[in-house]
Amino acid sequence: MPSFSFLPPEIAFMVFQAACSDDGSTARSLASVSRSFYVSALPLIYRVVAIHDLDRVKMLVEHFERDPIHATYVQHVFLAERSPRLDCAAFETTLRALWGFVSSTVRSLVLHVRYRDISVHKAFRTVFDASFPCLTDLVLCGDHPLPGMNLSMPALKRFHTAGLPRRNAAGCFAPLSASCPELSHIRISMRSENNITYAISAAFNLPDAPTDIERMCLDPISIAVPDGEVTTYTPFPTLPVGLVLLVVKPAPPPMTLFARATSMFYNQYLKQLDALVGVCPKGKFALLPAFKRSMWDIEGYDVDLAKRDWVDCMRGGSGAWSTEGAKSS
Repeated sequence: MPSFSFLPPEIAFMVFQAACSDDGSTARSLASVSRSFYVSALPLIYRVVAIHDLDRVKMLVEHFERDPIHATYVQHVFLAERSPRLDCAAFETTLRALWGFVSSTVRSLVLHVRYRDISVHKAFRTVFDASFPCLTDLVLCGDHPLPGMNLSMPALKRFHTAGLPRRNAAGCFAPLSASCPELSHIRISMRSENNITYAISAAFNLPDAPTDIERMCLDPISIAVPDGEVTTYTPFPTLPVGLVLLVVKPAPPPMTLFARATSMFYNQYLKQLDALVGVCPKGKFALLPAFKRSMWDIEGYDVDLAKRDWVDCMRGGSGAWSTEGAKSS
């Protein structure tokens, strides 16, 4: 029986491609078998990149500086930084360098940063500043700034924001709708009890929806003016013309002593969100449960869950866009 190593490179690549449907681990394992396996699996080694700390991101950038052709293989990127102490300036510089190599080919991107200092905004801002012509799926987890009105993501279809502690995530509606003509899915995984119901009502143009921006509790966004200065304004919330689904996962309560032991304010917050289910356009809005189905355990959108959803989407699954257990309009 002939050795697998004697397969034509094109056939070997097709076999490897069918086998590599995870976070890149399988491709790296195949590449370590032999020189011929490495040559066949090379495009797959860099097709999916999953990195969990700044030092490894720096190493990847240094590798691309030596072998820039490898950067052209990158299609899916998952970056997570869980350090309680983060050099945000170095992180920003490294991300800008990385986007310079891979932004033209990336199709899905997850940036998950646990660090809560306001200085981390500049690292997230690098995503909004770069041009991602092929990007279809974007997930930002952490204290990211709101996007501006000049995004360069013409192919973006699905946007997921998770864990904003201070800003109202509904402030993303207008910039995304203006800059991303293909956008069809938006998910908000809330971390705070910011009132987004007024903004959602206004964006859907529901009866009796408020028209006063101040009542919507939205945050201003930055825009550049002709003289080179930067100013801020608060745009009216608008949803994409081609919206298929807006998904909201409520923030967990600040503390639970036992099942169903939540504050009056938190219960009111849930009631406001629940009321949207009955009035939003049919099939356009889904409200996920704030708790896991068993034992009322709190479920945050942590790194492990974000990575699991990312891999599931790459495999053709629903990932974060599953509405199982949700209330739908």
